[in-house]
Amino acid sequence: MILKPNRFLKEIGINEDYWLFNEENKDDLRYIPDEEGFVDAEHFSLDTSLSLYIYSQLCYFREYPIKCGTPIGLTHEKWVEIVDAMIEAFKLMLVEDTNPQTRSKKEQYYFSKNRRKKINYGLRLFIKYFNNLWY
Repeated sequence: MILKPNRFLKEIGINEDYWLFNEENKDDLRYIPDEEGFVDAEHFSLDTSLSLYIYSQLCYFREYPIKCGTPIGLTHEKWVEIVDAMIEAFKLMLVEDTNPQTRSKKEQYYFSKNRRKKINYGLRLFIKYFNNLWY
């Protein structure tokens, strides 16, 4: 995999022990790139593999080059809010709910529904502003 554990992933608890990065898998054929450079393990859960990459890149984009440009018709502040919503969506896709047992079924339903809304909102923004993710 091109992506390695970085500080953005480590901040949300994804490190070298994560199944995709774990060195113990280095001899497993599913983790060895084929002749075209593809790794079968990445395709086991492609949505997760892509989310790891996109989340990391959006975090980097947010922290550094976002100061360089803003889409036409948006203020810098609004653009930052949009990028933050995209980041939140990919983060929620990667990080599991840590306390589902502490909530009643009704609370868990609303928590999950709210979580899904945030993910869907951020993904829609990602699609809408995909062509604006440049310096």
